[in-house]
Amino acid sequence: MSEAVAVPEPHFWLRHTAGWHVFAVIVFLLGAGLLALDVESGVRARLVAAGLLAALLLWYALAGARLLAHPDERRGAVYLAGAVVLFGALLLVATTSMLLLLLVFNPQIFMMLRRSWSRAVALGGLYTTVAGAVLYHFGPTSDGAATLAVGVVMPLVIAVVIGVFVTGIIRQSRGRADLIEQLTRARAELDRERHAAGVNAERARLSAEIHDTLAQGFTSVLMLTQSTRAVLETTPERAVDGLDLIERTARENLAEARSLVAALCPPDLTGRSLPEALVRLAERHTRDTGVPVTVDVGAERGAAAPEADTVLLRAAQEALSNVRRHAAASAVHITLSGDAVAITDDGRGFDPAQISGGYGLSGLRRRVLSLGGTCDVRSAPGAGTSISVAVPV
Repeated sequence: MSEAVAVPEPHFWLRHTAGWHVFAVIVFLLGAGLLALDVESGVRARLVAAGLLAALLLWYALAGARLLAHPDERRGAVYLAGAVVLFGALLLVATTSMLLLLLVFNPQIFMMLRRSWSRAVALGGLYTTVAGAVLYHFGPTSDGAATLAVGVVMPLVIAVVIGVFVTGIIRQSRGRADLIEQLTRARAELDRERHAAGVNAERARLSAEIHDTLAQGFTSVLMLTQSTRAVLETTPERAVDGLDLIERTARENLAEARSLVAALCPPDLTGRSLPEALVRLAERHTRDTGVPVTVDVGAERGAAAPEADTVLLRAAQEALSNVRRHAAASAVHITLSGDAVAITDDGRGFDPAQISGGYGLSGLRRRVLSLGGTCDVRSAPGAGTSISVAVPV
């Protein structure tokens, strides 16, 4: 089941563009009010100024508003250049709205332009225009110098200081947003890999369970069927015992299949301890093959994890299955001691280094290693086999 990846939220200033639009409209309306109250300017000048102010508002609505929500540095530079031209023309007619409009353009420069040099160019063009308008109206007088100080120098210093601060916050915010996006992608990739690993692990577990239960059970049924057929040809009256064994083995295999489907513990461990399950396994092997299997349980075991008991029982099952198919042994001995089980037979043995195929021993090793245990196989041709498995309980 795939997990939905969270979509990162847009930056704070992009989530509140409506507030910037309201702020801009308020400033333009205040500028229009100041123009209406400017009795020193003639009616014609105020009408021209009102037209330029309306053009500025229209230019903002058509070009600037969209750029606040979807920043584009090239288009932002075009918009700001047009705004500075209109603003400069407005200042040549009237200076009453100068400070108010600077409140709009200063933040727009830092929101629409990302590179430092482009911001510096925009600020330079804006305040040069303001300074030129001041000198145009007041000339090189004390009033002009005071107006330059109040209307140009101080706002410029404040704009630079605040702009540097805001730029740092924006840069840090973008860096964190990029990091969050990378972490989100990495988490999604990790979830996919974890899911794939879980699927592979479950497949390996099921293949091991099928090998240790159903496959071995079917092997027993096949061998019992072959022996019963041979008995049926010679002494038919003894075939009933063989049929009984086949039926009992098939029922046990059916119980293993149901247990596997239900993902429960092995039937031999249902309501029994591990020593009892090993004794039952040994009796079944002796019954089916005629090879005596003895079980020796060491000191009393403490409580163990079900997974550990299952692995130890499966190890004994795998070893007895190999004894039945390959060893031709006359006796088998199982020793349970604490967290370890050892299965030893006196069969023909083999060279472990020459075993490259098959699933049994390799599957057993993987299962034991998955629980942090150890699996040791010792054998030699003509010297029997000993399999020792230990898992932390």
